[in-house]
Amino acid sequence: MTIIPADWAVFAFLAVFVPVWGWFDHRAFLRRESVADTDILSAEYMKTMAFHGVIAASVLATWFVLGRDWSALGFRDPNLAGHFRIGSFIAAALLIGMVLNLLGGRVSGRGDAARLKAYGKLAPFLPKTPRQHRWGMALSLSAGVAEEIAYRGFVMWMLAFVMPVYAVIAVQAVVFGMAHAYQGWGGTVGTAILGAVIGLVYWATGSLFLPILLHVLVDAMSLSLAYFTYRRQARREAGA
Repeated sequence: MTIIPADWAVFAFLAVFVPVWGWFDHRAFLRRESVADTDILSAEYMKTMAFHGVIAASVLATWFVLGRDWSALGFRDPNLAGHFRIGSFIAAALLIGMVLNLLGGRVSGRGDAARLKAYGKLAPFLPKTPRQHRWGMALSLSAGVAEEIAYRGFVMWMLAFVMPVYAVIAVQAVVFGMAHAYQGWGGTVGTAILGAVIGLVYWATGSLFLPILLHVLVDAMSLSLAYFTYRRQARREAGA
């Protein structure tokens, strides 16, 4: 397999259009949210899930039309030899850290003030009701599947033709981070770091299985932690 113009078109879509669309769509959502008297976040989650479908389709349709080997895109069993242990260790370490953070935020209000401050301008996009939380879990699934196919499967495959593996992991992490530029600098950098970690897992296992699972769980736990934090804050305000 070689890179053709269609690959560059998909890469440009992921590296340029997706960040720009995300930025302007989030700004439009904030304007609607500031004057809305109903729950519009669930609808925004649904729209974002649909866009995740577009992201995945851009890669899968190209792959299908060109008749390429799906294993090259990461649709294969993890390689249990080589660096699999490294990938498993990284994935386990990240998940343990996230689980402990979630459990701490679930059972205790300590850290709520810091989290609420850290959420900042992203707060309107975080779940605060049971319905929003349920849609947030669905959003976590769609993001995990679509973004791993696109950024780990496709982008890392394409970059591997023109640069060494360490550069591939770094560049795809930057592209992934920029896709979340609507979250501000903190969110962009944090997402890029997550992308680098998951990129290492993908490189170590050669399969999208662990990256997708890891991505879904990280997103689900992050949104759940926000939900628990806002629910607790609402109870405090109601009891004040």
